[in-house]
Amino acid sequence: MEREWVRDLIWNLSSATVGEMDILKLIYNRHQNTPNRLFKIRACSDLPLENLAEKTLFLSVAKKFNDPYDTAFWVDYRKLAVWEKLDELGFSDDQVTTALASDDPIAAVVALASAQEPCLLNVDQWLHEVRILAPNHQAGQLPTLIDEFKSSYKICSLSERVDSVLMWSHYGLNHTGFAMEYDFTGQNRSRMSTTSLWPVAYSKQLFDITHILRAKRRGDGYNKLYGIAASLCKAIDWQYEREWRLVVPGSRDGKGINVAAPLKAVHLGARISDYDALKILKICRDINIPVYKVMLAPNEYRMVSLPTNLDEWCSSDGRRQGNMPW
Repeated sequence: MEREWVRDLIWNLSSATVGEMDILKLIYNRHQNTPNRLFKIRACSDLPLENLAEKTLFLSVAKKFNDPYDTAFWVDYRKLAVWEKLDELGFSDDQVTTALASDDPIAAVVALASAQEPCLLNVDQWLHEVRILAPNHQAGQLPTLIDEFKSSYKICSLSERVDSVLMWSHYGLNHTGFAMEYDFTGQNRSRMSTTSLWPVAYSKQLFDITHILRAKRRGDGYNKLYGIAASLCKAIDWQYEREWRLVVPGSRDGKGINVAAPLKAVHLGARISDYDALKILKICRDINIPVYKVMLAPNEYRMVSLPTNLDEWCSSDGRRQGNMPW
C-alpha cells in the first residue's frame, strides 16, 4: 500500500489551479517525511566517479531513462471536449460533474443542450468534431506534449534502500559498482537539491492532466507544476525501489545537469574489484567521506554495510601495492 502522505502530496501537487494548491502543507509534508538516508547506486564509470569527487549528482532527461513510461501522462480528449462545451454553454459546475460521471458524457451534453430554449448546440457538427478531433489529439498532440516534458525535465533518481539485491544488479553493474549516500534533511531549504526533492508515488493508472488542461484553456491560473507531478508517478512494478527524485524543469535541449548534493557516505558493492575499490577509497579519503563495504549474509538473502577504509583495504591479504590505481 502506498504511503498515505505521498498520495496526499501528489494530489496537492496535481491541483488544476495554483489557487487550489495548499503550498504550505505540501512543503511541510515533504520536509517532515524526508528520510535522512537516500542512496544512488552507480557503476564505477567516469561520470559517477566525477560526481563522487565533486559531491554532485547528475540529473538526466527522462527520455534517456529505462522506463518508457517515465514522465508520461494521460489526457482524455473526449472528456475535455465535454467539459469545454458545457462551460461554453453556461452550465453549472454541478451539471458538468453529473455529465462527466454519466456512462455516456457525450450523450449527456446533447441531452442538456437539447433541453435549452433555444438549443445553442449544433449537435451534428459537434458530434463530428468530437469523433474526428479527439482521436487526432490523442494520437498526435498528446505524444508531442509528453515528448516535450521528457526532453526538458532534469531528473535524478534516489532510493531509500541500499539493501536491494535487485537494484544493485540493475544499477550497480551486477554488484560491481558503488552507492553514494546522501542526507538532505540538514540542508538550507532554499537550496536547489532541497527544493527539487520529491517522493515517488506508484499507481496502476497514468497521471491524468485533463482537469489541468481545462484550467489552462479557461485561463484560470492553471498549475504549471503538473510536469513535476507527472514525473513522480510510476507503475507499481517499481514500488520496491522506494524512490525519491530531484526534479528540475529546464530547456528542451535533451541535456543533463550536475547539482551539488550533501554526500554523507559511500558503500562499495559486494563484487567490486580491488582496482575500483581502491580508486573510490582514495577519492573518499581526499574528500573526507566514510566508506562501507556491502557484505552478503551467509545464511539469508540480506546485505549489510560494514565500515572500511583505505589502509584496511591495502593491508588485506591478497592485495598488493602494485594493484593500486595511482
